[in-house]
Amino acid sequence: MAQSSSTTVLSLLFIALCAAASFMSAVHAADPDPLQDYCVADVSANAPLLNGYACKPRSEATDEDFTFTGFRKAPKSDSEIAKSPTGAIAVLTTPLTYPGINTQGITHARLDFAVGGVTPLHTHPRAAETIFILKGTVYTGFISDDNKLFASTLKQGDVFVFPKGLSHFQINVGKETAISFNTLTSQSPGFLVTANQVYTFPFTFVQLIAHFLEVFVW
Repeated sequence: MAQSSSTTVLSLLFIALCAAASFMSAVHAADPDPLQDYCVADVSANAPLLNGYACKPRSEATDEDFTFTGFRKAPKSDSEIAKSPTGAIAVLTTPLTYPGINTQGITHARLDFAVGGVTPLHTHPRAAETIFILKGTVYTGFISDDNKLFASTLKQGDVFVFPKGLSHFQINVGKETAISFNTLTSQSPGFLVTANQVYTFPFTFVQLIAHFLEVFVW
């Protein structure tokens, strides 16, 4: 009887945790609409601390504030990219490197993939994302909230969209280095690697999941 009661409590706790996680994944913050045409980030040391960046005086805005040239070259050589932990390296724009995007609700990224390189399953809780293939062949996809996989093998010139907050991945399945240009719909999209979220939980929580699976699946 005690064992049954304990199992019921654990089951309800697990269901509650899953429900809470599902609810949180469905509720996303969005970047607010800007109140002016632009707000070049003031990244100076004495700038006020805000949720984002303050605007520097409009009289100090320059052409360079609205131009980013950091995607012209690969961040590392092909051999160095291949030696990275996942075989892929990303360069992202932020208001620190691209002040003109401040308040515009957007982030850009260049991804370089060695052969077999992967961006592991992850989410951006505050952004949808598109991937545009500049070079190579990339297999990519996302998992919908009803656990359906939508995936495609992309070649140069192809575009794929990852809906906001859903788990997605990219793998270079070609025979050469692949390059993609990605755009995210938030200045601060967030980056949560699924494996890290699962396996960095306290051990007691992992035990709870294991117990649930043993009782209800095996």
